[in-house]
Amino acid sequence: MQPQPQTAGFWNHGVPMPCAKCGAPMQVVAGQGAYGSVGLFCGYCHRHEALPPDAAERVRYLQNRLLLLKQVRENDEAPLRTVALLRRAWIPSLLFLGFLAAQQLYQGLSTIQSLQKTAPEAVSHMLTPLAIQMGLLSGYAFGYLGMSVAYRRAVRPLLRAKPPVAAGVALRCRSCGGDLPTVRAPHVVCGYCSADNLLDSQVTRRASDLLQQEIAAYQARAHDVYSTDAFRAPTKAFYRWGIAGAIVVAVLVAAALELIVPLLALLG
Repeated sequence: MQPQPQTAGFWNHGVPMPCAKCGAPMQVVAGQGAYGSVGLFCGYCHRHEALPPDAAERVRYLQNRLLLLKQVRENDEAPLRTVALLRRAWIPSLLFLGFLAAQQLYQGLSTIQSLQKTAPEAVSHMLTPLAIQMGLLSGYAFGYLGMSVAYRRAVRPLLRAKPPVAAGVALRCRSCGGDLPTVRAPHVVCGYCSADNLLDSQVTRRASDLLQQEIAAYQARAHDVYSTDAFRAPTKAFYRWGIAGAIVVAVLVAAALELIVPLLALLG
């Protein structure tokens, strides 16, 4: 039994290659490894055809270049893995930290109320630790908010598909520039280099501006002045906003406790 060929998925679109037997569009298939055999395969009548040596070598050359491009892109976008992890854990973490903060606050106020009766001088020593706990527990929410803002401003434009070069033609992959399939979805995966492309109204609404930005980005790369620090912006914002939010909440909680403690003494 002949093994099922491995389809080179990023090479299945472009110039049509009709099958000589049934006329259906054929696909380029490649064997295992960088120097595996390259040929044509028909998914309808299961016909196999060998490519001429020069054409097969051209396919392998372009496949290797796309593979290198994919590796560079994945290295540049590595910080986004942390962002994806934080986004997946956002709701469970928020619920857990909210419950924990409420529990700590309730226990702290109960302890303060008890100390007012037995050791009033120790109450002041409870306020600062409790305020710090509330600040630390609130830091995650502020960090996530800052990360989301930085992602929307700095990263999302870089993940957007490229606009068509002319009216009526396909959108292009943000990484390799290949034509993207027409889909009704918020994003689409490139069939050539596997890059995930965001689709929104800005792609067509601001097509002219985006094309100019694309030209400027290519020129910056050609002069070695292109920077990918934007992909690190969300994680940097997470820590920056988280620390700032924790400090602000701790100060506010400390001030609020200074007002609440006398009321608890009166109620006690």
